[in-house]
Amino acid sequence: MDLAQKVKSLREAKRLSVAELAEATSVSKPYIWQIESGRRANPTGEIMRKLASALGTTVSDLAGVPEEYSEETMAKVPKALRDLARKRGKEIGLRHEDLDMLKSIHFRGRRPEKQEDWELIFLFLKRILG
Repeated sequence: MDLAQKVKSLREAKRLSVAELAEATSVSKPYIWQIESGRRANPTGEIMRKLASALGTTVSDLAGVPEEYSEETMAKVPKALRDLARKRGKEIGLRHEDLDMLKSIHFRGRRPEKQEDWELIFLFLKRILG
């Protein structure tokens, strides 16, 4: 899927109009329309960052480059969370900064022990915090 299709697909999945996406990103409606129609195939990095943030994805995903988690990042992450990142991270939109946040979660001195528990926590936070 190319950039135009990804932006449009993600925007529609979030039930945003072009105007709403424009407002959320401070990018003009005509510019977003040009991206979605394929007339602007190479927006700036700043535009890509704004779009990725508003659409709940990564610049790497928008650009079609698979995001890999660094070994340094993964070494500091609990095993079940590491398994989630490797198996379903891209599918659920788990980013590096999300891993950094999640790895610090403790409740009453304990951490989740199962991949499914980490996923539920992440999806819950993603849902309520956007």
